[in-house]
Amino acid sequence: MQRASYFSFAMLIQMVQDKLPDNSTFLMPSDRMLSKILIPENEVVAFLGRHSIPSLLLFDDLRRLPSGTLVPTYQPDSMITVNNSGRRNLYLNGALLVRPNVCTAGPSFRCHGIYGEMTAVAANRAAPPNCAGAAPLPPAAAVPLLAPPPQPTSVAPPSVNAAVSPSPAGFDNSARRSGSPAISFSMACSAAMVQFLILSMVNNPS
Repeated sequence: MQRASYFSFAMLIQMVQDKLPDNSTFLMPSDRMLSKILIPENEVVAFLGRHSIPSLLLFDDLRRLPSGTLVPTYQPDSMITVNNSGRRNLYLNGALLVRPNVCTAGPSFRCHGIYGEMTAVAANRAAPPNCAGAAPLPPAAAVPLLAPPPQPTSVAPPSVNAAVSPSPAGFDNSARRSGSPAISFSMACSAAMVQFLILSMVNNPS
């Protein structure tokens, strides 16, 4: 990766390597592209999160995705929109994939070179499908009230306070290693979703 004009991106990975999860596919701007981008030190993890997919994907996997597919990233508020015009013309958020399969060895990472930057695309523009077989988390609901027993008309019925269960904890924005016991459900859901999309393309070729 360092010998293929992606030395700057490799250095960013090394800066925060302990905060990055394994089993990632990186979409890497070249050294020339990165030289035009100002990345504050406290935003390196978020920048890499927008440029990483929570699954190991080779170019053959990516090119099976039809245009309009929304692919999750490790940055919770960002999605990647696929524009596939065939003949190796694959655009991800408008950035052309120019060097497929830059790094394929090893169990943890896959890398592809892109001409451009993965700008944030709000995840709420289109809701991604649920993970296969995973039921959505129910919203917090109040405990149902029991009807009070009949009382004489002169006695007011007792009031019952509804206990409300706490809302689910918010998603932790920081990336985590997949081997950590604190890995979030959202990250696992995103990885399963990408695998589901790829398997769908393999089993139902266009």
